[in-house]
Amino acid sequence: MTTHRLGGSIRRGLLTAPVLMSVALVILAPATGAASMPTGYDISYPQCSTRASSYPQQRAFGVVGVNGGTAATANPCLGPSNGYASELSWAASSPGLPNQARASFYLNTADPGPVVASWPAAGSGPRSCDHTWSTGCAYDYGYAKATYSFGLARSAANADAARRLPTTTPSADPWWIDVETTNTWATPANTPSWASVNIAALQGFVGGLTAAGVALPLVGFYSNGFQWAQITGLTPATSPTYFSTREPNWIPGATSLSQAQTNCLAGHSFTGGPVTLTQYRASSFDGDYRCPST
Repeated sequence: MTTHRLGGSIRRGLLTAPVLMSVALVILAPATGAASMPTGYDISYPQCSTRASSYPQQRAFGVVGVNGGTAATANPCLGPSNGYASELSWAASSPGLPNQARASFYLNTADPGPVVASWPAAGSGPRSCDHTWSTGCAYDYGYAKATYSFGLARSAANADAARRLPTTTPSADPWWIDVETTNTWATPANTPSWASVNIAALQGFVGGLTAAGVALPLVGFYSNGFQWAQITGLTPATSPTYFSTREPNWIPGATSLSQAQTNCLAGHSFTGGPVTLTQYRASSFDGDYRCPST
């Protein structure tokens, strides 16, 4: 099974413009004509633009990636910096829905092990870490990267507020943890405990967000059954042993709105939690459908 990545980074490639001229900041008006439609869009660094008008305009809500493709990098256009139009203000200027916030965030994840320089040092995090590929270190890695990602969102929100742009409060908005096989994970080929350390890393990402003040019902997972099983070894029946069923699911992979609506139905959840968002291809962007409340 294949899916298109959040923000369309596979389809549209990497950010290629290293330097952009400064542009005038424009106060974004709330999107019109979309409040009654349960559809929105998600964007991230591949959609960086100097003009807010380049982002999808007719929308009920927006989801913004805080990272630049990996858990250790930043989306340069999350806030108003480097000459880019703020993607967070684009999302915050959406009308929202009764069951969907105007703006949401997503962060990249991974479990690369001690081969990376940012792997936690012994005793540096909330769990018992010995700098090996252990569950304690994997948890601490996820916790640290979630803390870093939340800090990026908070800084962008503060920068938007200072420029009198539409903004939001990151701790009060939904957060999505992006779980995809294209990132670096423990596998049966590199460690016998691959499933347990990957699960611990994802638990750390959840823990880092909740420690930052994001309430658990606002923290969910973006993935599908195939990728979730490849990374965690879990099924919808076994996932509740390690994760709360209060954590919602965001399902990718649909090629049309009608297929995205079908993905809201029972049986598509990969963790046993409720499916609240589904992603679909919408022209040159990724559209998102808000599932009806149950």
